[in-house]
Amino acid sequence: MRSLELNVARVESRCPLWVDRHLIEQLPTLLDLPRYSTIVVVADRGAGDARARLLKTLRVSESAVLLIEGGESQKCLEELTAVWRFFAEQKIDRRSLVIVIGGGATTDLVGFAAATYMRGVSFINIPTTLLAQVDASIGGKVGVNFAGVKNLLGSIAQPAGVVIDIEALATLPERELRSGFAEVVKHGLIADRAYFTLATSRSCGEWSGEELVALVYRSCEIKRSIVESDETEQGLRKTLNFGHSIGHAIEALYLSGGQHLTHGEAISIGMYGEAYISHRVGKISAEDLTSIKNGLRATGLPTHLPTATSTSALRELLSRDKKNVSGLVKWTLLEEIGRATFDVVVPEEYIADALTLLQPTAREL
Repeated sequence: MRSLELNVARVESRCPLWVDRHLIEQLPTLLDLPRYSTIVVVADRGAGDARARLLKTLRVSESAVLLIEGGESQKCLEELTAVWRFFAEQKIDRRSLVIVIGGGATTDLVGFAAATYMRGVSFINIPTTLLAQVDASIGGKVGVNFAGVKNLLGSIAQPAGVVIDIEALATLPERELRSGFAEVVKHGLIADRAYFTLATSRSCGEWSGEELVALVYRSCEIKRSIVESDETEQGLRKTLNFGHSIGHAIEALYLSGGQHLTHGEAISIGMYGEAYISHRVGKISAEDLTSIKNGLRATGLPTHLPTATSTSALRELLSRDKKNVSGLVKWTLLEEIGRATFDVVVPEEYIADALTLLQPTAREL
């Protein structure tokens, strides 16, 4: 038998991140736009102000703009096909640039479309929600939901840049701003206790624009450090999944039932549930568990389900989580506030107890 081995190193990719106010107007000075053959824009309808600022800055024709609905329900094959069709109609090529403007669901969807069109077209993200600014738009994870499972189809494709303009948050509804704080709090829980304490020191609506610049920048530092050491999630990047096993199951169940629960709200509830499991397995103290619950509530985030929810249905969704290995849920848990571990297998009874704890009737336990 003859054999050959082909060894290919991952292509180095550079993804600059900019965080400040009024950055959309500075886009021509941040990126070498003339190097691209054409520029098209795919924008979340809810990001109207930021989109108008972008079009005024770049003088892009309205015909080169595709408007899509934001939100998790739009991360589906039908919307993905619509974006691909727009690319084809615009006759973009491998030297084109796609500018994605909107929330996390939009950057996930359009990033995946760009990454798979012609085997990869450059794109930049201009996230317009706090959740997208501190998490979804950074790190290269792109994808869509499929078969009732969050992000089951996806890839890792780094954007050519991420432009984080805090002014885009000025028109964000308070509920969406609060939703984004779930990922801010998560970064503190897994990597920086002082940051957790700071982020949970007041309600999410009490931060000034300049203070938000500093918060978002620190979250970007934490995520950048983790992704740089483990881009493809073989190890440390798994710590970013804290709260997401239970959280994604909650989000998927409520989405399928037609009830509105934001990603951040679901992840907040998931973090409390997974902090409880961390305590049950002897990794964090009861005091830390209480601090986490109180911290989440201080920002205005929920720690319990809004309505009584089937624990068996949640357990079924957990069993289908894309992070599972050989049918086992591999958990990211806290060793302490500010430090996480990953690939932990947990006794079934602890999972059942956590899902029961999250029910509305257990709110004051």
